[in-house]
Amino acid sequence: MAIQARLFPDNLCFPLLNSQEFSVENGCGFDHPCFAPQQLIQFDQFPDSTDAQFHQFTTIERQRFQFEQFLNSQNERLRAAMQEQRRQQMATLMKKCEPLLRQRDEEIARAADRAAELRGFMKRMEIENLTWRRAAEENEAMIASLSGSIRRLRESGGGDAESCCRNTKLIEEEERMVCRCCNSRNSCVVMLPCRHLCSCRDCEVFLDSCPVCSVVKKAAIEALV
Repeated sequence: MAIQARLFPDNLCFPLLNSQEFSVENGCGFDHPCFAPQQLIQFDQFPDSTDAQFHQFTTIERQRFQFEQFLNSQNERLRAAMQEQRRQQMATLMKKCEPLLRQRDEEIARAADRAAELRGFMKRMEIENLTWRRAAEENEAMIASLSGSIRRLRESGGGDAESCCRNTKLIEEEERMVCRCCNSRNSCVVMLPCRHLCSCRDCEVFLDSCPVCSVVKKAAIEALV
């Protein structure tokens, strides 16, 4: 601008004076501080400084964006690696636990079978005990009936032939009531499973089979005579 003013004085809006008068009288000549060389250099350098700062800012932003992308990619890779490691660990653990789980299932199945077998055995024992109890009750009723008949015959003492025959039968029945082992004490023990009333309490301990039918003795019940 200073060069244009010197070369083209007609463009100015005031009369052309010599440089000394203009600078002294008006105080706004080319010696004014705004036309100092240092100030002009600063004005010329300001756009370059702004461009440098903008370039530096964009460079920093680009580097920050690239760094964030790098961190994100590393995080994704780390997450994928951790998931794969966790999957492999779970697969290894399941492979080790499968035999134990299979063994536990087999033990549970065997325990269930054993429990079912025990329930069946208990049910059979209940049925067998009920059968023995009924047999003992029947034998007790038979013994009570025979004992009552014998007692009545002894008390009546009938003398006719019919009573004699009845007495003979009763005597035979009374003989059947005698223990088949000692032939002295009355039979009061029922052998099972044959249900024969054929032994006294003392002899039953030494018997392994029924003295009437020779069936192996499984149990014995004392009848209430």
